[in-house]
Amino acid sequence: MSRASADRAGSNTAAPVLVLGIGNELLGDDGVGVVAARRLAASPMPGVEVLDGGTLGLMLMPYLAGRQAVLVLDAVSGIHGMPGEIVVIGDSDVRRGHGVRATAHDVGLVDALSAAELAGCAPARVALVGIVPASVTERWGLSPIVGCRVGEMVNAARVVLAGWAAGVPADA
Repeated sequence: MSRASADRAGSNTAAPVLVLGIGNELLGDDGVGVVAARRLAASPMPGVEVLDGGTLGLMLMPYLAGRQAVLVLDAVSGIHGMPGEIVVIGDSDVRRGHGVRATAHDVGLVDALSAAELAGCAPARVALVGIVPASVTERWGLSPIVGCRVGEMVNAARVVLAGWAAGVPADA
C-alpha cells in the first residue's frame, strides 16, 4: 500500500470520497489503475483520498468502509472495445462485477464491496473508470497505446468526481 494508506491506518478520519487504483504493475497494462491513481494524487483534492490498492482484493474492505463514494481506477475487459478505450462503469454494474474483468483483484474488489454492504458500511456510490489493456504480460510498464491515454483516464475520473460534487474541477 502507499504511504497515504499507511497514514490512514493510524487515523480515525477518512475522506468522504476514495479513489482506489488497483492492478499489478508487474503485468504491463494491468497496472494502469495504479499509475492513474498516482497521477491523480499529484493534485490533491479536498475531501478526496487517493490510494494504491495494488492487488489487495478483499483486504480493501477497511478502506472502502464508511465512505460516501468510491471511484476505482483499473484495466477492464476487452469486451469494452479496442485497447486504449476508456470506459466508465456505473454503480450497480461494479457492485455485481458486470463489466469488470475477472482477475483475482477484481473479484476481490466485488467481494470487498459485498463485505462492506453486509457490515452496513458500504459506500453510497461506486463507479469504475477503466481502460482496455493492450497487453497483460510479465513486464514492467504500460504499452504505448495505454500509456498515452492515462491522462484521459485521469480526466474521466475527475469528471466522475465532479459529478459527485467532490469539489473537483473536471478539467483540473
